[in-house]
Amino acid sequence: MNENYEEKGNAEKPSLLGMIWSPGEQLSKIRQSPKVWLPLIVVTVLSLIGGWLMILGPGFEEQFATGDLQGENVDGLILFTKIITIVSVGVGLVLSILVGSFILWLINKATSSEATFKQFFSMNTYIGFIGAIGAVLNGLIIAIVGGTVDKLYTSLGSLVSGEGFLGGFLNGIEIFGIWTIILTALGLRITAQWPKALVWTIAIILFLFTIGGAVITGVTNNMSGI
Repeated sequence: MNENYEEKGNAEKPSLLGMIWSPGEQLSKIRQSPKVWLPLIVVTVLSLIGGWLMILGPGFEEQFATGDLQGENVDGLILFTKIITIVSVGVGLVLSILVGSFILWLINKATSSEATFKQFFSMNTYIGFIGAIGAVLNGLIIAIVGGTVDKLYTSLGSLVSGEGFLGGFLNGIEIFGIWTIILTALGLRITAQWPKALVWTIAIILFLFTIGGAVITGVTNNMSGI
């Protein structure tokens, strides 16, 4: 399968939109001709738009209307939360791409692969496009019908209610997150040409980290009463 992708890859430029319907072909092109800056700008802008949409939803400010928070305290907390939301959704994705690429590059040193940091960074940036689409989609829904960032409409948590550990676990099972992990596994096979055992080990670890982060968020929010 890898050989076929490489034959199609040639020196053509990979396409962000192509990551939706022909990811294998795009990942092969990234191996031949890794691109970074334009896709990184697109992913960053989309992520920031998604974060901005998430703070426009009805009920966003009402969640701070408690007896302990009044006047300037409420206004300051709302402004701070809005900034954190946009930054965490927008800049957070870019940072995860950078850090993730560096970690993969370090792991690559222990393999026979000759993949470069630029190839990993380009691969993760193109894969990040899927996450950015998810951020915009969830942002649009939240802006229209309301909701919170920690319970995305594309997660299992939007269909099955749960609090604390269970709620976090359900929210961690999210369509775009799982899609991203699958593409990462595919990318490590095609772009970096890692062995299957290593590829799926990394994919499972990423999934566990995703679930773990969502569980921690769910438990923390439940303890703080959010």
